[in-house]
Amino acid sequence: MSALEDFRANRVKQTFRKRLAKLPRVGLAHLPTPLDRCLRSADKLKIGALFVKREDCTGLAFGGNKVRQHEYVLGKALAVGSTCVIQGAASQSNHSRQIAAAGAKLGLKVFLTPKRDHYFDQMQGNLLIDHLLGCEISPISPEESSTEAKQKLAENEIARGGKPYISGMGATESLILGAVACVEIIFELSDQLGNDQKPTWILSASQASTQAGLLLGSQILGWDTKVVGINPLNSKHEAYVPKDEIEKVMTSAAKLIGFNKPIDPSLIANDINYVGEKYGVPSPKSMDAMKFLASNEGIILDPIYSGKAFAGLMDYAATGRIGKTDTVVFVHTGGLPGLFANKDYLVDYLSQS
Repeated sequence: MSALEDFRANRVKQTFRKRLAKLPRVGLAHLPTPLDRCLRSADKLKIGALFVKREDCTGLAFGGNKVRQHEYVLGKALAVGSTCVIQGAASQSNHSRQIAAAGAKLGLKVFLTPKRDHYFDQMQGNLLIDHLLGCEISPISPEESSTEAKQKLAENEIARGGKPYISGMGATESLILGAVACVEIIFELSDQLGNDQKPTWILSASQASTQAGLLLGSQILGWDTKVVGINPLNSKHEAYVPKDEIEKVMTSAAKLIGFNKPIDPSLIANDINYVGEKYGVPSPKSMDAMKFLASNEGIILDPIYSGKAFAGLMDYAATGRIGKTDTVVFVHTGGLPGLFANKDYLVDYLSQS
């Protein structure tokens, strides 16, 4: 890259960082997150270079990518005078654990509506941490809609004189703000790799916001990087976000920070081929991926999100989709407490390996 191109790249980052700074935001995450180069893994996968962007190291209550996103989501909630935040998903939700921790740090009441799924009776992993963090937990049946349960809870809070802010599935604004937050991941990568180096591929576990933000950030910098979200769930799940909705999230995030170039929907790659049996259940491939990265790099993945995403990366490499000279960045989204809730699967896997 010439000195002029380097200057332009830094000017673009400076411009959009100033725009990001104008949005309501609270300080929660340890940023920038580290970028680890994985030489042994790249050699064994027969690819040019592999880096892991450590969003599991954002600090708050075991970290994870949602801590970065909650800086903007809760910044907006506080800016509009919200008195509490409502989130609900699976009982082992990483999103719920991170928003409960953020609420504790900010002194903001958090209500969670976890499902009474097959993990609920285990006081383990994320659910154990949720209780420790002091949020108010109102479980719902597995058949109930999380979106509807959160809306009902919000209506009850309004009737009591509160001003709730809903996050997560069914809350479009929080998805858009989550995407905005992930644009900064790309700027950090550019700083860490150097303006003269851009990845061939970026892969991450993502249902919507993370992928939308990573792709938007890449387009802002003019990268032709292939950005792939490895989705931990499919259209059978309430939280599934189809491609056209991801496009809407990305377009709205772009508008919010003043990026006016058109969004090309053909660039949105959201892969549901590594879900396995179903959402929330470890797959053999996810545990293979966990064992691979742990034994080669000392980096621990979780079996539901990052493990399945890295399984996709390994398969892309094995089938030649990722080439021998390609530079790959894997965005580690965290989720480590889920490791302990799934210990029976892991113990069985390790006993047979």
